[in-house]
Amino acid sequence: MGALPQLYPCGNFEGDAFTVFTNRQVAGAMRGYGMPQAIFALESHTEDIAVKLGLDPVDYRRKTVMPVGYVDSFSKNELYHDTFNQTLDAGMKYIDFRRKQEAYRHQTGDVRRGVGVSLFWYNTAVWPIALETSSCRMVMNQDGSIQLQVGETEIGQGADTAFSQMAAQTLGIPFEKVHIVSCQDTDVTPYGTGAYASRQTYTAGMAIRGCAEEFRKHILDVAYRYTRMQPYLMDIADGNIIRTTDGRILMTLGELALTVLYDRERSEHLTMEKSTQIKTNAYSFGCCFAEVEVDIPMCRVKLLDIINVHDAGLLINPELAKAQVHGGMSMGIGYALSEKMLYDNKTGKLLNGNLLDYKLSTMMDHPHLEAQFVENPEPTSAYGTKGLGEPPVPPVAPAIRNAILNATGIAFNEIPIRPHLMYEEFMKAGLIHGREAAKNV
Repeated sequence: MGALPQLYPCGNFEGDAFTVFTNRQVAGAMRGYGMPQAIFALESHTEDIAVKLGLDPVDYRRKTVMPVGYVDSFSKNELYHDTFNQTLDAGMKYIDFRRKQEAYRHQTGDVRRGVGVSLFWYNTAVWPIALETSSCRMVMNQDGSIQLQVGETEIGQGADTAFSQMAAQTLGIPFEKVHIVSCQDTDVTPYGTGAYASRQTYTAGMAIRGCAEEFRKHILDVAYRYTRMQPYLMDIADGNIIRTTDGRILMTLGELALTVLYDRERSEHLTMEKSTQIKTNAYSFGCCFAEVEVDIPMCRVKLLDIINVHDAGLLINPELAKAQVHGGMSMGIGYALSEKMLYDNKTGKLLNGNLLDYKLSTMMDHPHLEAQFVENPEPTSAYGTKGLGEPPVPPVAPAIRNAILNATGIAFNEIPIRPHLMYEEFMKAGLIHGREAAKNV
């Protein structure tokens, strides 16, 4: 409920939330903690307002969307950059929005095309108050490589790679010298609040940076014993301890690790551990543009083109970022057009609880999935990053819905927009007639 008044801030908003108990499955977090549902409702409503008032849907959004400098009074999140205009410009350019908008303005016939747009915002971490904790442990091996442990979990999103890149950058060692160890074993790893809410890069980044900076300082303090150089005259670069005044390599980290481990007087295992409580949060922003072709008598939608444009801060790994967006877009396409849980009305029993009857979207249902980024660094983040795990999903369904509205004039307020639903709505609107439709559906 708190999500609804933020994308388009409005002082005249009152909302009530209710928990409803049914005989169906308990709801869970579908890659977005309610945001796919909230954004679908909000961006469908916003599109309907623009149509009702005869306003351009993009121009109307530009005028009413969260302005630069907006601060949420509860989470204290802030919009620091002109993100929405930047992402809208990129999406419109890619999909050639204005030309297609004009070309599809006065269509007739059974097959029509349309273009649609949707904006979204998302909180990086699910808790907008100080309930986030991330811990990091680093251990130096005899060859100068680093064992890295965090409480956050690799669940296929590439977190381990990003964590290694962060540690390598801050410590001043090659990426290949950072080894993630046992990050899925909570008996071994330090504490982390959890793997949820697109929080991991943001929150773990703070623990990794804090731990790495303290570890770096400790390493240079230890190196003083053997180089006789004051720590402030030294630095770590590419896995070497160098003298900053002339760039001379004094010793490698491997040499230091071995020397201190076998020191007869002050043997030491080089390690560092740090826990960080995160008291800030960050917005993620972006948009989606979709182009569809609707066969009205056949009650069929074909997705022709789609783009998501995201401001996820600075990208730690651009290829992993694209993969995250592609996965989220695929989920959003299924959410919009095909994925529906069917129940027995009397018993509440799920009727299609398998991957044959529950219609997940596949590569056969997708056009090219275009992912682009506007990299505005997040001031509150250790590495300028923001969340990207869940944000790709919320804007997809409303963009497709709004494209169907643009093509047919029919505003669907229920998803997925399957042939069964299109048949009913097209019949009500007089676009098809019973006998004609019965032959085709």
